[in-house]
Amino acid sequence: MKLYKWMIVGVLAVVLAGSFYAIKSGTEDKGKSKSHTAAVSSHKKPKEEAKKKITLPNMGIQGKSVLLLNAKDGSILYEKNIHESLPPASISKMMTELLVLRAIKKGEIQWDQSIKISDYAYAISSHPGFASIHLEKGKPYTVRELYEGMAIRSANEAAIALAETVSGSEKNFVAEMNKTAQQLGLTETHFVDSTGLSNLDLGDYYTTGGPNDTNVMSANDIGLLAMELLKEFPEILDVMKQSSVTFGDHRYTNTNWMLPKINKHDLGYAGVDGLKTGFTDEAGYCFAGTVKKDGTRLISVILGAPSKAARYTETKRLYDAAYNLIGK
Repeated sequence: MKLYKWMIVGVLAVVLAGSFYAIKSGTEDKGKSKSHTAAVSSHKKPKEEAKKKITLPNMGIQGKSVLLLNAKDGSILYEKNIHESLPPASISKMMTELLVLRAIKKGEIQWDQSIKISDYAYAISSHPGFASIHLEKGKPYTVRELYEGMAIRSANEAAIALAETVSGSEKNFVAEMNKTAQQLGLTETHFVDSTGLSNLDLGDYYTTGGPNDTNVMSANDIGLLAMELLKEFPEILDVMKQSSVTFGDHRYTNTNWMLPKINKHDLGYAGVDGLKTGFTDEAGYCFAGTVKKDGTRLISVILGAPSKAARYTETKRLYDAAYNLIGK
C-alpha cells in the first residue's frame, strides 16, 4: 500500500514538473515573440522615417490635381486631389501606347506592317486645332511611323489608326482599354476613345458612351499607368525623348517642352525623357512627366494647369524640391 502511495506521489511530481516547464517555456516563447516584433518594428522605423523625409510640404502647386512619386516603389512625394477623376486629354494615349506595344510583343501586329488610313482617322487628321501629323488619304503608313507620330507629336489620327489595327475598330479597342484599366487597378479611370478627345470633339465619329462623354482618369491612376508602361517597356523613352518626327516634307516638334533638346522658353530640365502632354478646353493643360537624376527616377502628373507653360514650371518646382530633399 505504501509502495502504491509512493508511486502516486511520484507520478504527481512528474506531472507538476512538466506543467511548470511548459508554463516557463510558454512564457519564454512569448518573450521571444515580443522581442522579435520589437526588432522588426525597430528595423521598419528607419524606412518609415526615410519615406517621411522625402515627403514634400504643401507647395501650392497650380493644377486641379497634382502627383509626384518615386518610380521605383510608387511612394508618393507630393499629392493634391489625386483621386478625383478628371479629363486627362492626350495623356489617355499612354494606355493606347501600352496596348499597341503589347500587341507588337505578342506578334499580333508588326512594326513594319503597312496600314491604310480610315475615313475616321483622316477626318480627325484634317480637323483644325487637333494635334495631327496630317496624314494623306490613300497613302499607307507603317505601325512604327504612326506610333512615333502618336508618342512624339501626340497625333490623334495616329492613335485611331493604331487602335483600329490592333482591335478592328476603336470601339473594340476602347473596351480593351477599360479592361486593362481594371486589371491594373485603375479604379478612377474610364475611357470612351483612344485619343483623349471628347465625344463632342469627335462628333459623328464617336463610338462609345454618350455625346457629352470624355475620358476620365485620376492623377493617381495616371501614375500607376506610367509605372506599368515603364516597367513593361522601358525602351519607350527612346521614342518619347526624340525632339521631333518627320512626315513627308513636314517636321513636327515634340510637344514636351521640358525635354533638354527642346528647352522651349527655357523650360528644359536635365534628365527629363517623357512622358505625355495633353490639352482640351475641358481638361485644361495637362502633363505626365518623368525624370531621372542621380539614379532616382520620378514620375509627375499635373492635370488642369492654368496655362501651357505652367504645367512645366510647376513640374520643375516639384522636381527641384524633391531632388534637393533626396540629396540631403
